[in-house]
Amino acid sequence: MTISQNGTSSLSQLWGRRHRYFQIPPSDPATLPELLVAQTRLSSWPLASLVIGLGLYLLFLGLVTLNGGWTWLLADGNWRHRYMQAPVLITYLLLIRPWVRYLLRGTIETFYPLLSISESPEELVTEGHSLSRRQEWLAFALGAAAAWLIIRPWQNNPFGPDFLIYELLADGLLFGLLGWTIYSGLAMTRFLATMRRRIRDLQLLEPGPVAPMAQWRIGNALLLIAGIPLGLLFTRPGDWLGPENIVFSSMVLLAIVLMFLRSGVTTTFLPQFRLLRALALFVTALLAGTLGYHRLEGWSLLDGLYMTVITMTTIGFGEIQPLSQTGQIFTIFLSLVSIGIGGYAISAAAAFVVEGDLQLIIRGRRMDKQIAQLEKHIIVCGAGRVGLQVAAEFHKTRTPFVVIEQDPNEIEPLKRFSDVLYLQGDATKDATLRSAGIERAKGLIVALSDDKDNAFVVLTARSLKPDLRVVARLTEEENAEKLRRVGADAIASPNAIGGMRLASLMIRPTVVAFLDEMLYVPGATLRMEEVPLDDRSSLPGQRLGEADIGGRTGLLVVAIRSGAGQLLFNPGNQARLKEGDILIVIGTPDQLATLRQVYRSK
Repeated sequence: MTISQNGTSSLSQLWGRRHRYFQIPPSDPATLPELLVAQTRLSSWPLASLVIGLGLYLLFLGLVTLNGGWTWLLADGNWRHRYMQAPVLITYLLLIRPWVRYLLRGTIETFYPLLSISESPEELVTEGHSLSRRQEWLAFALGAAAAWLIIRPWQNNPFGPDFLIYELLADGLLFGLLGWTIYSGLAMTRFLATMRRRIRDLQLLEPGPVAPMAQWRIGNALLLIAGIPLGLLFTRPGDWLGPENIVFSSMVLLAIVLMFLRSGVTTTFLPQFRLLRALALFVTALLAGTLGYHRLEGWSLLDGLYMTVITMTTIGFGEIQPLSQTGQIFTIFLSLVSIGIGGYAISAAAAFVVEGDLQLIIRGRRMDKQIAQLEKHIIVCGAGRVGLQVAAEFHKTRTPFVVIEQDPNEIEPLKRFSDVLYLQGDATKDATLRSAGIERAKGLIVALSDDKDNAFVVLTARSLKPDLRVVARLTEEENAEKLRRVGADAIASPNAIGGMRLASLMIRPTVVAFLDEMLYVPGATLRMEEVPLDDRSSLPGQRLGEADIGGRTGLLVVAIRSGAGQLLFNPGNQARLKEGDILIVIGTPDQLATLRQVYRSK
């Protein structure tokens, strides 16, 4: 009995959660779809949506019965094709509203912890879902009017005026809802973009492996695109390029493009989005011209497309068929509009190629392949003043490395090194570090300007590869222990190093001059390096004098660090070398390569 009660309780809770999920709290004022669904007097949004679509189709069947058209309906298969398309798509556009609200809530809840505001997440969802009633009706009316003008249901009316009223109602409701969906999606995108702008103004990082705005855009795009094949299921294959499907698909694709552009574009993808915007405008003009000639002149879609292309490109071949007065006026407006759109599209494409954006994309893909081949390299997070010096040193000493930097302006100085590998991205995210090959790396240098960001990167890197050697930059001395606690193996403070150098310039100028000669003189490659003695080296077991490192390679051995951590400065010829020791030498990269070549195990 207890089990039954628990099972019943669990099922009730599950049904309650599902019921609450599909309950859309009424907006103030209620949106147009909410007003439509409210007419059914049903509390379940999915059930009310199905009732509306089914009711519209039952109205169609009733008109067929009144006009004695059952023979026509069953013989031609019209019960499924076209006349069922509008009820199905209307039902679909209503059904996706809870999913859109779910995406809105998820995006807001992701942003919410980063904002110091008094409103609750649910209040923000309601605010983001609130729309202007006047603009709602305007979007609805524009969508319906566009469908009526292009589809012209009065030209394909198999029965009397009552059937025409049904066609106007079905097409108007479908494309009016689609126009409203475009408007509401853009309004909510603008609301979310404002929240993200506030987060960026506070210099906070967006959480998660995928940007919240990207999840919002992709989620809405998938929901809208799914309506296109759904509409084709209720269309004869020969009518897939009919006006209804072209108008619906064009409005869906236009909504997706506008939503992507409205949500803001990062500097990284700005050239691609400029080209995408130009292409979207060009394709929109092509579709408008093709449908215009198809509906105004009665031409085929191919003839309409051909006429539109020669008009937009100003080729001047002449009309393929005589134009009516209406067609001539349409051609005048199409020519005036297409000159601007065509010029903009051509200039955007030319700028994409001439200004180097295409080369940057190709170079970026080539660089990604090179990064994927790196082994035992070092990842440098941050290309500011400190990170740039680190990259210059690694480049000079031929150390394999890759730089991660989010600000494109900071990446520009790196480009003076022709073969430096870099990624533009957020180093605090797992995906960015994996793209830099952290699983194959031997070290990580965190050189961001803020200690909190450095600590987060160290923590993220340590979770991805626990045995990675991590060196972190320190800005405030009181944060040193925190950086060590999150996993930094070593910490360097540019302020402390700069102060020590100033003091050294005063009391030991000759030593500093020697170090400057070794480190900073252009073309100089003399460095102090460390060489571990492992099982691949033939040096363990020999005395330093017997090995004759200086004579055979030119390197100067200044110290030996034993496996126990003890340092022996200026070792004599009798010092015996052991496996696990580390030689500290002064020399050039070529001399180091000679050492590894000469003393490797046979």
